[in-house]
Amino acid sequence: MDSIDWIIINKSLDGSLNDQESEILSEWLAESAEHHALYQKIKAYDSYSLSDEKFEQWRSEYTDVLSQLKQHRNRRFIRRKILVSTSVAAVFALVALFTLFLNHPEPGSVNLNESGEHSKVQLQLANGNWLDLDTIKENRLTGMNHVNVSFSDKTLTYQRADSLRQMEYNILKTERGGEWNVTLEDGTRVYLNSSSTLKYPVSFAGESRQVFLEGEAYFEVTHNPNKPFIVKTNDMNILVRGTSFNINAYPDYKIVRTTLVNGKIDVECSGNTHTILPGQQIVFEKETRSVKIQEVDTELYTSWKNGFYKFNETRLEDILAMLSLWYDVDVIYADESVKDLCFTSSGKMARYDNLMNLLKKFEYTNNVTFELNGKKLTVRKK
Repeated sequence: MDSIDWIIINKSLDGSLNDQESEILSEWLAESAEHHALYQKIKAYDSYSLSDEKFEQWRSEYTDVLSQLKQHRNRRFIRRKILVSTSVAAVFALVALFTLFLNHPEPGSVNLNESGEHSKVQLQLANGNWLDLDTIKENRLTGMNHVNVSFSDKTLTYQRADSLRQMEYNILKTERGGEWNVTLEDGTRVYLNSSSTLKYPVSFAGESRQVFLEGEAYFEVTHNPNKPFIVKTNDMNILVRGTSFNINAYPDYKIVRTTLVNGKIDVECSGNTHTILPGQQIVFEKETRSVKIQEVDTELYTSWKNGFYKFNETRLEDILAMLSLWYDVDVIYADESVKDLCFTSSGKMARYDNLMNLLKKFEYTNNVTFELNGKKLTVRKK
């Protein structure tokens, strides 16, 4: 769908979406980076005030749209209630607001407890310096040797400029509530999830392409039979030839999972090498050092990169561990028994939705309640 009803946008900000509307929002967000960027901008401006001077400056450029916004302002705050009477008006407003929000700076950071949208993402260069990617306004990084690095839509793209005399590494790091993408020098694309670290050479040299992961990432590896791609984690080494797969390897998790979408991978784990085929997942349990290979619905483990969640008889403790990283909250269980409650989603649940709006769906179907106080999420049995 190219457009979305503003009523759905409005209800998502208020946390009042029903299941069908939530699925519509998820599908629209997953369609393009532009939709995602627009939604994040709307949510940011929904929470912050604008100075009268800035408001008047923008008004001269976007009179029609801003007049709608100004009608719903309350003491210099942009209100959520942007309603339109027809779908044509909704499309017009969406296009105009898209231009408005993407061409002006954001008004600071957003409370991650509410939206999970603005992240702290850092890049360490080969010289040891750290860059805060959230603050960079240019579309190209400067001071990079041997490579050209462009920057747009939460994505770094590396292109070799000249030959390297020695291997140089960058480190991409996301904190809780963050996400980022990187296209490596060979064309491989990596989607890095929250609270994760990826170490990679700025340009691949030698007989293999090696990167190092801590946390979670989805890889789309460029095929090169003469130079295999290797992902190293603390507990697994994944040998790739041209493949799409997801790795979940958080150091404080008891289990490491690698899920293959297409292609073929060889996984070195616990002293053995295992060949994994599409639709399969290899699971390593750290305490017992045991390895299991199983058939899975890959979308359950990869949907996060497309902007939504999907669950099938998933334990509540596992779900909240994932959500806590994205929404930057600490989970407190007032009753330990609720950890083993299982949940199956009726459809796609929007990753960029309000946290409490997501949790309401669990309350409807399970004997559990949630209370959010600052960054503390308390879980109780009904």
